[in-house]
Amino acid sequence: MKKAISAQNTKMYLENPNAAPVATGKVSSASKSQPCYLTFDDASKLKNGAPLYLTGTGWASIDNQEWVLQDLDPDAKTGALYNSDTSKETTDFSTLAMYTVNAFADVCAQSYSINQNPATSIDTTTLCDDEKTSLVGFRDPGTLTFDFFIDPTDPDYLALLDAYDDGEERMFEIIYRNGAVRTLPVIVQSINETGGVDQAVHGAATLKITGTPVLTQPKAEPTAAYGLSVGVTPASGDSPLHVTMNLTEQNGAAAKFAITWGDGSAVETLIATKTTTHVYDTAGTYTSSVVATVGTKAQPAAEGNPVSVNNPSGG
Repeated sequence: MKKAISAQNTKMYLENPNAAPVATGKVSSASKSQPCYLTFDDASKLKNGAPLYLTGTGWASIDNQEWVLQDLDPDAKTGALYNSDTSKETTDFSTLAMYTVNAFADVCAQSYSINQNPATSIDTTTLCDDEKTSLVGFRDPGTLTFDFFIDPTDPDYLALLDAYDDGEERMFEIIYRNGAVRTLPVIVQSINETGGVDQAVHGAATLKITGTPVLTQPKAEPTAAYGLSVGVTPASGDSPLHVTMNLTEQNGAAAKFAITWGDGSAVETLIATKTTTHVYDTAGTYTSSVVATVGTKAQPAAEGNPVSVNNPSGG
């Protein structure tokens, strides 16, 4: 594990159910599967890693619960609910199904730490045993702590205080600079405040992690397909016609090119060059084609422009 990313530009947000939701909408259909895939009427305000609260689905396995959205396809308007299982649902999906994405308060932390505690060790040793024996107990999901600067008039700070006062579970999002999202269910346990001469007012918060964190990977950007353009000049003339082929690549570089000139001559192979010449000796219309090998994979053949070869004048 040598790869690293900078913590700079990491964004952190605490769910704020007391504010107006950032998105609501209709769920038009859902799959009976594990995980469950939803189809939305509008997915423009959704994102991978967002917690969705579902109502009116008619399915007890997902209704009135919050789920982390993954595998979002904005074009198809579909997405999966992490760790869901609707495969045993027997009723039809309700036409009244809706989703809600609550607002989030911007934590804007100075630093943070996720502390996951080891599982409890249960001593099961008896006098009959020759050595110590034990069982592994439950894991403690641990705590999330972060430091921040305080402005007592900041609405996001007031939302943090509200979360501490009501003690209700909320979702916490950590959005890394590479687009990965860690979503954690938390309860705000404590908020501390310090200040001094020549110091900004400083705060520290401890949040109890109440369930399994969900890590959502960034959606891979589609890789542009390799392209090859074949130009043959001149496009017409008398035989014998000397032509030049120029190859232009897009989104990659081929290791070699296999050229079929279309006149029955042997296939020509080009390596480390994108220009070659050929002579058409007989009158006719010829279309060349080129197969590029990118890495170890042969690409679909790219055709050149047709070349018309005429008999010499008076011939």
